[in-house]
Amino acid sequence: MGVSHMVKLVRKNIRMSPEVAKFYEEKAESMGISQSALMVVALTDYIKQEKTINMMSNIETMLKQLERVESNSQNE
Repeated sequence: MGVSHMVKLVRKNIRMSPEVAKFYEEKAESMGISQSALMVVALTDYIKQEKTINMMSNIETMLKQLERVESNSQNE
């Protein structure tokens, strides 16, 4: 017996300009996927980009803190 791991999906409705809608429809068709699937792909990529940007910001902050610690230890 297999265990099914169903993910609950949520419906969202959005409004967009005709230009964005045309691009969106043509892109989904050219990729051979549904418009809904394209939106999920696009939003998933956006989430990954946001996480990467946040991580890079945290790394920059950590590097500055490390430089201060090293500078303080050299001055002692």
